[in-house]
Amino acid sequence: MEPLGSLFQPSQVSTRAETKIAYSRDASRIQGPCQGVVWPETVTDVVCLAQWAAETGIDLVPRGAGTGLCGGATPQNSIVVDSARLRHIDVLNIQLKQVVVEAGVPLDLLNRYLKPFGLFFPVIPGSHRSATIGGMIATNAAGLHAVRYGRMSDWVEEVIVVDGNGDVHQLSASDRKIFAGREGVTGMIVQATLRLTEIPTSRSLTLFSFEYLAEMLKQVKQLKTNSALSALEYLNPHAAALIGWTARHYVLVEYHSAEGEIRDPAEMANLWGARESLSARLTQAGFPISEDPQFPPEALEDNLDWLTAQNIPVFGHLGVGILHPRFLLEDARIAELYYRVSASGGQISGEHGMGLKKRQWASEALKAEVLALKTRFDPQHIFNRGKLC
Repeated sequence: MEPLGSLFQPSQVSTRAETKIAYSRDASRIQGPCQGVVWPETVTDVVCLAQWAAETGIDLVPRGAGTGLCGGATPQNSIVVDSARLRHIDVLNIQLKQVVVEAGVPLDLLNRYLKPFGLFFPVIPGSHRSATIGGMIATNAAGLHAVRYGRMSDWVEEVIVVDGNGDVHQLSASDRKIFAGREGVTGMIVQATLRLTEIPTSRSLTLFSFEYLAEMLKQVKQLKTNSALSALEYLNPHAAALIGWTARHYVLVEYHSAEGEIRDPAEMANLWGARESLSARLTQAGFPISEDPQFPPEALEDNLDWLTAQNIPVFGHLGVGILHPRFLLEDARIAELYYRVSASGGQISGEHGMGLKKRQWASEALKAEVLALKTRFDPQHIFNRGKLC
C-alpha cells in the first residue's frame, strides 16, 4: 500500500498541524480530527485518491469553500479533499446557454466570467462570494432568487462524479437524485455542465413593511402571481430591530421589470447589502446558530407567529418557504422547531443540508434511499462517511 504522499506532488498534500487544524471544521461549529488535506488537480487525481482510500479504509471528505453550516465538510479522522484547484471554466456555449465548469469554481467568479456575454448563473445563495459549484450541487442550494429560478438541480445538465470504487460516472439531469443534495455521500463531483440564462435588462425593488403577519402573507400570495417577480425576501421584527430598522415584518421584493418603487442601482445595492449582511450581523448580536427549515405555504403563518413570539430573529426566502431562524448556542428551542417542521409536513433542511448536525432527524425514507445509493456507488463508505444520515 503506497503512502498518500507518494501519489501526488508535494504541493498537493499536507499533513502539517496547522493545515489539519484549519480543515478540522467547515462554517459550522462542528469539529473533527483531520488526518491530512489533498488538493486534486485532475479527475485522475480524484480517481487515484478514491482507490487509495478503498485500500486503506480511510474516508474522504469532499470540500468546496467550507461555507456549509451543518458539518458536511467536517472530517471524522478523515482526509479532506479540497476542490480549490479544480476551478477551470472549460467550455462556454453561448448559443445553447451552457457552460462546463470544474467543481471548485466559485459562483461569483463564474458570473464575472459570464457577464460580458450577457449571461449569468441564477442560483445565488447567501455565500455566493465564495460558494463553489460542486458544493452548491451537493447541497442542492436554493438562495435569494429561488422564487423565480428554483434550485441547483433545475440548472444542472450533467455532472461527472468519482464514486467510492474510483469509477467515473457521467450523469445526466435525469440522474439528479444520485448527486443533487447528496452532500458527497455518493462520490465527489468533479465537473458540471450548467444551463445559463440572460442577465435581466431591467431590475427594481420595493420594500414592504407590515404590522401583522396575516396582512403580510395575503400580500405575499398576490405578489407571487407576478410574472416579473425575481426575489421575495423576509425579515421578522426581531431581525429588523437588530439591524436598526423599525421592529416590523418586512418583505424585500425584486422585479425583473421597472414596476418596483426603487430603481436607482445604488439604492438597490444598499438594500441588498443590508439583506446579505444579516447573517454576519446576527452572529455578532449573539445568535450564531442558523437553521433552514422549509415550510409549506399553509404552515407559514402559525410558525412565523411562533418564531416571532419567541423573540427569535428570522430572515429567509419567503417565496419558497425557506426560513433562517437564528438561535443562541445550545438553544433548546431548535428541537422544538424541528418538531414543528415535521408536524407541518415541511423539510428539516431547505438548503443547508443535513451533514453531521441534523442526521439524527433524517426520516426512515431518506435513510433507506441513501443506503441504497451507498450500496451502489460507495459500498465501502469511502466518501463522507456518517454524513446526511
